[in-house]
Amino acid sequence: MLPLDIYQTGYVVQDLDAAVERWRQTTGIGPFDYIRHVQVVEGRYRGQPTSIDFSVAVAQTTTMQIELIEQHDALPSCYRDVFGSGGEGLHHVAILANDFDGELARYHAAGHVSAYGGTYHGTRFVYVDTLSTLGIMVELVERRT
Repeated sequence: MLPLDIYQTGYVVQDLDAAVERWRQTTGIGPFDYIRHVQVVEGRYRGQPTSIDFSVAVAQTTTMQIELIEQHDALPSCYRDVFGSGGEGLHHVAILANDFDGELARYHAAGHVSAYGGTYHGTRFVYVDTLSTLGIMVELVERRT
């Protein structure tokens, strides 16, 4: 198995702007870059097409990327799977996968299912439902060279 890099922790929040301000005041981390109403190509939630409406704010520390995620609609999603419609907290760790398909197949063989995925700016990603073993999801992101 190739070494994997956890490069991001992702948090579901109820109010993106307020959460960014809390993170800045509490940790000093920033600046945060916003991506409002993320446009995912061929988004699929648990095998079905979806077009959930969500925004993110991302800050880079020396060793870790912090991603804050606010879902704007009430559609079923991997974010709602963890926190319902009112909770906040750690949602996932993201791994850069050298062999995206092989790594995803490894998770599937272990009994985990794909919760949500698609393509963003030409890069494939998928949230794997690892709630039963880790209490959070794992996001696989295709490492692009």
